[in-house]
Amino acid sequence: MKIGETNSLRKTARLAGLFWILSSAAIFFNLQIVRSKLFFPNDAASIADNIIADESLYRAGIAVYLFAQLFLLCFGVTIFRLFKGVNKTWSSFFLSSILLTVALAFVNAFFKIGALIILKKPDYLGIFHAEQLTAMMMFSFRLSDAGQLFLEIFWGLYLFALGLLFLRSGYIPKILGLLLIIQSIIYPFNTFTKLVIPQFYPAIISQLTVIFGAIGAPAMFWLLIKGAKKTY
Repeated sequence: MKIGETNSLRKTARLAGLFWILSSAAIFFNLQIVRSKLFFPNDAASIADNIIADESLYRAGIAVYLFAQLFLLCFGVTIFRLFKGVNKTWSSFFLSSILLTVALAFVNAFFKIGALIILKKPDYLGIFHAEQLTAMMMFSFRLSDAGQLFLEIFWGLYLFALGLLFLRSGYIPKILGLLLIIQSIIYPFNTFTKLVIPQFYPAIISQLTVIFGAIGAPAMFWLLIKGAKKTY
């Protein structure tokens, strides 16, 4: 591989790593700052009061969530460019999974915006009582939570494809590809466990999801710091 090609490969990999980190940071802000502050305790009246009291934070959370999806889309396109020469089928599968993930995430954002519209109590919703509006708000949030479950399926799909591309490329240490494949398994498992046995859903599954959800992070930091080089 020529020096110019190697440098281009490294820059593309680092750009992909940057987009991933930006997307992850935005999701972290939305989950750990916005959701933890506004959605606790987990009852409709308290959530409504929290959002009304700090509407700017809630709006910022939606905006950051949307930016996270845009960064994820850029990550997907950049990874496709990086690995399409390795295996076009899996690269296309990866990019398709990213596109579906972003599309579903934007639908989730509509539900979040819809909940805010309900809370603002516009005149055309005046026929509903306060308790009914609160129930409608929570219904909107529950639809968003359901959408999040389906998102995890697509997370698993694109992470699995990315892990395979890492293994086959020779650009990245193979252990990082294995970590991504391990990470890809936990998300669909979490989704189907919640769907099939919601009444017996153990808390440890959520804890394992969080732990394994971070196991692929070294691969992304490798892309950002080391880039890619056809030596592995």
